[in-house]
Amino acid sequence: MANTVIFIDGEYVKKTFDNAAYRVDVPKVVSKILQLARTEKDNLLRVYYYTSPPYQSSNPSPEEKKRYRAFQKFEAFLKMQDSFEIRLGRTERRGNEFEQKMVDVLLSIDLVELSAKSKISTAILVAGDSDFVLAVKKAEENGIRVILFCSDRRNEYHQYLWEEADRRIAIDDKFMSECKYVSAGQLSS
Repeated sequence: MANTVIFIDGEYVKKTFDNAAYRVDVPKVVSKILQLARTEKDNLLRVYYYTSPPYQSSNPSPEEKKRYRAFQKFEAFLKMQDSFEIRLGRTERRGNEFEQKMVDVLLSIDLVELSAKSKISTAILVAGDSDFVLAVKKAEENGIRVILFCSDRRNEYHQYLWEEADRRIAIDDKFMSECKYVSAGQLSS
């Protein structure tokens, strides 16, 4: 019976890889997570990937349209992966900054709901935000083992989240190097 779910905060993973000058390959990340967590692929119920589409103004600029098309292509690619579900929040503009909204809440609700219904025995969380601490605590109270994958850089994860997890595995440079995106042109050179 499949009893493991991977919950990926997509923006967190992207920023972690970007900060190390890598481009993330999500399917490789999932394979590496299963390997390091010592979980068979047959035990994987689902991968939930949380993100939000890029901001679109009411009259989108050519650049906004281009970013949105690239996002749609990425979304379609992920949907083709086995056992993948994409959960979307939204992106809001705050001055010159853009913020994802509802993503952390969606992930937290899914984690607590699946653990409360005893649908899973292991939750693998790929995140670094303290917003997830209460959801992790509740999942553990519901008898779920929580494995945290987060950056090995201290400023890229919250200590309370680190402390709350049952097991922690670092996303270090070796992990990212093995899970980076390699274009077809790079393979032949």
